[in-house]
Amino acid sequence: MDPVSVARAFVHHAHPAAECSILGGSAGTGKATANSDLDIVILYPNGHSNYAETTRYQGWVVEAFVHTPDSISFWYEKERAARCAVLGDIVAQGVLLMDQGAGESLQDSARRYMEKGPEPLSETERGIRLYGLSNSLDDLNGSADPAEKFAISADVFTQAVELLLLHENAWLGKGKWMVRRLDQLPQNQLARQLLAWAGSGKHDELALARITSEVLRQAGGYVMEGFVRGSR
Repeated sequence: MDPVSVARAFVHHAHPAAECSILGGSAGTGKATANSDLDIVILYPNGHSNYAETTRYQGWVVEAFVHTPDSISFWYEKERAARCAVLGDIVAQGVLLMDQGAGESLQDSARRYMEKGPEPLSETERGIRLYGLSNSLDDLNGSADPAEKFAISADVFTQAVELLLLHENAWLGKGKWMVRRLDQLPQNQLARQLLAWAGSGKHDELALARITSEVLRQAGGYVMEGFVRGSR
């Protein structure tokens, strides 16, 4: 069975009294692989318990996120502060499986929430990220050990992607979702370059250093001498 049919059957089996349910993640956006799980948000009225449960149904691993309107709002605030939207993305982009009247409004509010973007960086936070990436870039340019270069490159790529996303007021992501967040900036040339670098298979350190230097320049510049953390 296709993931949407399995997800809908799971909700009818395990949560028949829910107000609505939404399938998100890879399976809900047409990017499911043989190893994908089913990320399902399930909404009950206020007063119901709020929890996440991993189970298996018809051969699929199911991640059920059981929420109420109050818990949805609570997690939206936490995600916006962390600048990484998981729940919001599932609700906004997912497939509505079952709806007793609350589903469409829930998705509408989630789409507005996602469009608003994460909490902006404070000047202190921006400075810390600029300094961290500047330091990692120096490490990359100075290392001659292949194993170290591999580890540093991964760190530089992650820091550069996160700084670019936050500079563009875009949501962060972990793992594959970091790449997907980059892909949501189709007009940004640095995002295109980072995606091309990651997908090239060559992972040339000099190319990554050039891209990272430009990310730093656009986001505020290289930071090193004179940078102070905390209060003197």
